[in-house]
Amino acid sequence: MARTKRYNGYLRKSFLFEGKRIYVYAKTKEELLSKELEKRQELEQGEQNLYNPTLNAYYHHYTEVRRKQVRESTIRGQKCQFENISNVVMANNRTFGEMRIKDITRRDIEYTRQSLLDAGKTPQNLNICYSHLNSVFNSAVIDETIIKNPCKALKKLKRDVPPITETRHRALSIEETVKFFEVAETRNSFYINAFKMMIQTGLRVGELGALKRGDIDRINRFIYIRHTISRTETGSYYVQDDAKTMSGIRDIPLSDDILKTIRSQENLNRIIFGFNYGDLLFTSIEGEILREYALNREIKRICKQADIEYFTCHAFRNTFATRFIEQRPQDYKILSEILGHKDVSITLNLYTHVMTENKVNAMNDLQIKIS
Repeated sequence: MARTKRYNGYLRKSFLFEGKRIYVYAKTKEELLSKELEKRQELEQGEQNLYNPTLNAYYHHYTEVRRKQVRESTIRGQKCQFENISNVVMANNRTFGEMRIKDITRRDIEYTRQSLLDAGKTPQNLNICYSHLNSVFNSAVIDETIIKNPCKALKKLKRDVPPITETRHRALSIEETVKFFEVAETRNSFYINAFKMMIQTGLRVGELGALKRGDIDRINRFIYIRHTISRTETGSYYVQDDAKTMSGIRDIPLSDDILKTIRSQENLNRIIFGFNYGDLLFTSIEGEILREYALNREIKRICKQADIEYFTCHAFRNTFATRFIEQRPQDYKILSEILGHKDVSITLNLYTHVMTENKVNAMNDLQIKIS
């Protein structure tokens, strides 16, 4: 350390930090010592933030890097997943996110997971959250912030409830479908045409809500899927200019039944909103962007009245696909294109139970004369 000396009327002191000489100035020796200590702490903290940031600080960097790679809605959803974990209070009364990333061990991660399980989080939800956390640590390994990923060896929790595709997202039976629409009709439900459209086309809720009048080609008899509803990082809804994925951009043939549903919705829009209603075909009852929770809330009311086990609006998409593959199993590739799946294997994996039933029926019906 260099000795204290006068410099332009001030006391000056210097010291080396990471090979660089640092100077501090003050009017008195006491003030000089205080400023030196403060400067050292500031430099050490900065060095630690640079080379051993807190998990929260690293996640901020991770998110900023990915902004040009993923959609705002994805960032928003993953932030929620991360915050579930980062807000867990550890044994030292600091949150998990406040821990230095190099100091985090697998035991710390297991502690957060058990805390969330004790707080009532489901294994299914936590598997999603920790899968994202694993990606964060993988990124930290790649950019050499840490040497190894403490989350890598974490095993998935066992599911404690049936898959959602067998409950709330299940394909409806024919009996359930008939009962549901009978009650929806008697209730004069504002969303009945939205429900019909989803079960007739397999559209996702976001695609239905983003459907514009110009997307309906009555001459060539096609529906052009080009947009979807998305959310900003702050949670606001908006109509995205493109589909969720490239495979989501597709043309769905316009059958007579689908056209009838569209005309019914157009008439309803004129009655409620007037002839100069907006460009969107399906909106909320207030004329705003269609939200999934509004549809699910109405479905819940109808299910209760119809004495049907509750399901979400995604079940209409699964019901459409199930009826299609039951009646035309050979056309599974066409179904894949109509649903907007990236790969036909996704379609086959989702509806393998229907394919199996059809295969059994086909073998039972097959007659081969051998004598």
